[in-house]
Amino acid sequence: MNQKHIFYYKILRPMLILFSKIGFGYKGEKPNNLPEQYIVLANHTTDFDPIFMVSSFPRQMYFVASEHITHWGFLSKIIMELAAPIVRYKGSVAASTVMDVLRKIKKGANVCIFAEGDRSWDGVSGPILDSTSKLIQSSGCGLVTYRLIGGYFVSPRWSTHLRRGPLRGEVAGIYTKEQLSAMSALEIQALIVNDLYEDAYQTQKISTKKYQGKALAEGLEHLFFICPECTSHDTLSSKKHTFTCEKCGHTLQYNPFGMLQGGNFETITQFSDWQKVQVKNDILSNVTYHIHRATLCEITHHQKTLIAAGAFCMNKSGIQHENHFIPMEEISNMAIYGKNTLVFSAGKTYYELKPEKGLNGIKFLLYYHAAQA
Repeated sequence: MNQKHIFYYKILRPMLILFSKIGFGYKGEKPNNLPEQYIVLANHTTDFDPIFMVSSFPRQMYFVASEHITHWGFLSKIIMELAAPIVRYKGSVAASTVMDVLRKIKKGANVCIFAEGDRSWDGVSGPILDSTSKLIQSSGCGLVTYRLIGGYFVSPRWSTHLRRGPLRGEVAGIYTKEQLSAMSALEIQALIVNDLYEDAYQTQKISTKKYQGKALAEGLEHLFFICPECTSHDTLSSKKHTFTCEKCGHTLQYNPFGMLQGGNFETITQFSDWQKVQVKNDILSNVTYHIHRATLCEITHHQKTLIAAGAFCMNKSGIQHENHFIPMEEISNMAIYGKNTLVFSAGKTYYELKPEKGLNGIKFLLYYHAAQA
């Protein structure tokens, strides 16, 4: 274990606890009777989740983080010095990340992984790769599962503003290496999925909480690009608490309980599920999706090289720019970070497609996943 990182963790932790309490009102359950060494798996709700986890776990641990944190200039250098996160390339095969985690474990360290690998867009936990259970098996250490609750409404991924409301963390399970060694990979996978699953709206239904903030609907166009009334594309815009189609005038209200008013959907989850069905129908109808202003970069060794800029479109054949084409069959994986930046592997190349600020990027991700189904 690196004593420098243990020292930094101890020094910074009281400040991060204070920040999480004052800034977010976070209340985190402290785990007791932890194994001598362990991997922590948690669900992913906000960009501040690592801070909440540090607040809840007194012993130092390393975090698996998306590669895009290496592009933050001086801040990236500070993060790497203080925490030395294990870098994972979203939208690519994570074999190297698994090996890096196992190396940390072999050296006696603890590791925290946000098992979904991505924040939820609609309040429901995302899929957890089967390779996660295999990693736990290979590690030969204990496992702690930890569930964050309320984060989706405090900081919706699509939103431009934070809200104030109940946010807590709770221990879902603690498992020793002996218990895990007696289980199959399927059994471990099942307990991980069960322990970490969170449906923000189901939780609201059981115990309704208010999440106050300004401009509650602003940013919804990062998630939604199809009007639920006239089905037009790219005609939706938000202002303060309202979300409106500029073509047909259909308007929704987003209230402090996270609910939608004025349309056929009560929740973001319902609207999102409907939009996914519409994307599938668009593919069957050979509809082409467009991002009118974006840049395409190749990323090698954390360095970006501009490949193309301007308008891009996606259809069943692939991603097209006037000077560059990426065939769909070469794209092996795709993900999104932030609100609209796409990352994906095509052949041996790792790309970043970054739409102009405010433009919807998730449409390409939804198209890609629906086309693969």
